[in-house]
Amino acid sequence: MAKEAKNQINFTKANLESLPVPPPRRRFYFYDSKGNGLHVLVTSNGQKSFYIRRRVNGKNEKHRLGSFPDLSVEQARDKAARFAGAVAFGDNPSEQRRILRGELTLGELFQEYLQRHLKKSRKAWAEYEKQFNRYFDEWLGRKLSTITQRDVERRHGEIARERGTYAANRALQLIRAVYNKGVSWRIYQGPNPGVGITMFEERPRERVLQSDEFEHFFTTLDNEEEDFRDFVMLTLLTGARKSNVLGMGWDDVSLKRGTWTIPAEKAKNSRMQVIVLTEPELEILHRRHDENRHRAKPSKFVFPGTGETGHLTDIKRSWMTFCARARLDDLHIHDLRRSLASWMASTGANVAVIRSALNHKDVKTTLTVYARANQQSELAARQLAHKTMLELGKSQSVAPLKRKVKDTEF
Repeated sequence: MAKEAKNQINFTKANLESLPVPPPRRRFYFYDSKGNGLHVLVTSNGQKSFYIRRRVNGKNEKHRLGSFPDLSVEQARDKAARFAGAVAFGDNPSEQRRILRGELTLGELFQEYLQRHLKKSRKAWAEYEKQFNRYFDEWLGRKLSTITQRDVERRHGEIARERGTYAANRALQLIRAVYNKGVSWRIYQGPNPGVGITMFEERPRERVLQSDEFEHFFTTLDNEEEDFRDFVMLTLLTGARKSNVLGMGWDDVSLKRGTWTIPAEKAKNSRMQVIVLTEPELEILHRRHDENRHRAKPSKFVFPGTGETGHLTDIKRSWMTFCARARLDDLHIHDLRRSLASWMASTGANVAVIRSALNHKDVKTTLTVYARANQQSELAARQLAHKTMLELGKSQSVAPLKRKVKDTEF
């Protein structure tokens, strides 16, 4: 389509409102008398749009600034000046806009991250997906380069206020990892908005069941629903992770040999673990196995459920209710695992035994629990030594020391 008459006028609101409308299939161009390449394109339906034209890298580039009257004359001149300034410094705003139009959104990049990384390397990929959608749902449709470091820092603070510093730090690490993968896969070329943000200080959790809490714990547990009671007991006694206990399959349990095998593909650290079951654990499993055999449709899981997984998946509400009844403050399900390690250490088990029992990949993780629990054993040992030494001192007749006085000359 051929370009039509080009006229140079003084851009004012009144002048632009009175511009003539071209006949069908034709266009009129009107240029700002103040220069800068700013002009208005008028179409046959009366639409008026601001444009600027500049020569960039030997090519004639036309850049749309916005529609009139949504964009005022003053705003259009300001945008045109900034465009010309960017070109003078070697930038190409038109190219940047084209790149942005073809750029992935945060939601699209996360789907790439989910399929190409999380599902291949993380057992709990579904939990990561829930976290990402929970914390960044409002940003999923945004282009990657439109999310700034300031945006992420602000969201980091919001999550800390709403859900705590631990959740905020995990969210920051997650979005940072998503952007890093986008860069390494060469599907995103901009900066990572999660880099350079200081995480909140975290203190390692030390909560374990104390000796004066066990009475309320077991008394209350005896009155709970069977599935919940058995889950809690097996979690406490085996020291296994919540997800492994809930997903325990009968194929993994040998009642004859008295073992439970957690396959490598179900273990957090991808290391198979064989747990030799104690009498209380076997009693629970024998009972549940007999009950399962008499079901109309026996389940392949120890804790069958009605969801997609086929087993129980969420007991958070039941756990909170139980803790309130048992008067247990700030006790998490994972604290049961730490409690087993702590009491094993306090009764003399060494680090290697505890590490094996909990299937820790890094001995440092075991040492953290062991060191705290072992303080009680150390205290008891010192108290016994003190008592022995003091009693020995009382039973001996010790002559008082005499000071030797030197002769003094006056």
